[in-house]
Amino acid sequence: MILVRVARRFLREMTSKSIVLRNTNNRHLEASINAKGDLVIKGQDLGPEVEEFFGYSEYEWAWTISAKDCDRLLAALGGKSDLLSALGERFSGNRAADLQSFLESEGIEFEAWGRIGD
Repeated sequence: MILVRVARRFLREMTSKSIVLRNTNNRHLEASINAKGDLVIKGQDLGPEVEEFFGYSEYEWAWTISAKDCDRLLAALGGKSDLLSALGERFSGNRAADLQSFLESEGIEFEAWGRIGD
């Protein structure tokens, strides 16, 4: 029984998808669906602008939106495609900066993690 659960988890992780929303020399943002069906958005900012703001040149963070809220997020995005594609259509490139305010305005809760430091 344990082997079956491990195999199912492995298959889910192998089939999980991700999308890069922003990727520049000093900023990276990507979204993926984890094995539990949660949406995980991970970001990293590097460089002098980060150091000016935080006093360190690196900032990493992650937001996790539970699987139970992903359908509501997809509906808020227009619900015309899968969640990752809809995020990419709405929040890729420079538009990625609007993602947090969108989540907050739609009442989409997320668990946040962050780290500042070199």
